[in-house]
Amino acid sequence: MIQVRFEQNRERGVLSMELRGHAGFAALGKDPVCAGASVLAMTAAQCVKSMEEAGRLQKKAHILIRGGRVLVTAKPRKEAFDEARLLFWAAETGLRLLSEAYPGYIKVKREE
Repeated sequence: MIQVRFEQNRERGVLSMELRGHAGFAALGKDPVCAGASVLAMTAAQCVKSMEEAGRLQKKAHILIRGGRVLVTAKPRKEAFDEARLLFWAAETGLRLLSEAYPGYIKVKREE
């Protein structure tokens, strides 16, 4: 099962998304649940990287993509916080839709 955790720490101004594991719906490399989750996670990571390149983050983003794990953490500038929050929300929405379509293969939770 893929475990997904979104965290928004307003006090520190940090947003993060972490995916761990494999869905187990089909064989590795042929699993549509893993593929869908990967596309959503990689899109969010690329959007955060683009924000970084545009100078919209307070510090360098932390992006880790390694066999069965994706971690994206961003600390946007105050004026870019809503933009960053929207991109994390879009990824979360897509992952929740995926978890509804494939219950038991992906679990999404949010921590405030």
